[in-house]
Amino acid sequence: MALRGRGGSKMLTNKKGQMHTIEALLALMLIIGVVAFTARSAPGETQVEGSMDTQLALYGNDFLSILDMEQPDHKSWLYHFVETNNITGFKQEWEKTNLTDKKGIFYKLELYNGCDLQNFSAPYGEPPENAVTVSRLVTLVNPHVEVYEVRLTLWCV
Repeated sequence: MALRGRGGSKMLTNKKGQMHTIEALLALMLIIGVVAFTARSAPGETQVEGSMDTQLALYGNDFLSILDMEQPDHKSWLYHFVETNNITGFKQEWEKTNLTDKKGIFYKLELYNGCDLQNFSAPYGEPPENAVTVSRLVTLVNPHVEVYEVRLTLWCV
């Protein structure tokens, strides 16, 4: 098909060629869009410190939750620990986990009753500033009610 342009020359038009060009541009835009979407939705670099803090908090909460499970006498091991101020059992339970110094996770245990903070165990020294602390409340019902906070501070090196 031939057409005459303004200058009198013949200008060839190819409708199929124009469609191929438009299709190629649309396909290119679609591919770029898919690549951009995939790049944004793929996990990027993780922030090691933030994810480690989260992992330590999960470890600590899980450990305290397991110790706070009810035993046949309807009291938890954590309750007995607070009642008797016995750190030996805590150390033994900690050593049974796979979180010990083999993985480089260390702990400090404290007991707080609202006015008095007892530092029971810091076998690895004082924790660094970026350590994670988790806690569990334990209520003793003796002649009067006493509420204690068991604080477990975890860190890794």
